Amino acid sequence: MSTVLWMTLENDSDDFAPDDLAFLYDSMDALDEKCATLDIVALTEFVDFSDMELNVSEEDMDEDEAEQWLADNAKWVSPTELLSTLRVLEQALVEADDDQDLIEDLQICIERCETAEQDAVRVRLIAVM
Repeated sequence: MSTVLWMTLENDSDDFAPDDLAFLYDSMDALDEKCATLDIVALTEFVDFSDMELNVSEEDMDEDEAEQWLADNAKWVSPTELLSTLRVLEQALVEADDDQDLIEDLQICIERCETAEQDAVRVRLIAVM
């Protein structure tokens, strides 16, 4: 089972299918180190790990209870705050001629955050298994 990140907006429709941001997930530790050297908020500070927590939980919940638990424990963040980290990371990776797949994942997140800012809604960067 692989783990990826998904970015959703509060106003996404129920049938919205987010991009699988596997390169971003796989690089989170390295990106957090880069955030530290760039003196910006770590990327993982914005990540919602509730889906992973539920998947490894030993709690016995039916589907409705699991959906309610996820709704209660969702981590919604400001797109403006997340954008400040994403933009600095993207610039640093582009300047270093880093992994293009990772840069593309960051650009997807930047575009989604810009849309969220325009729509005045929060975003959720979810780690899913």
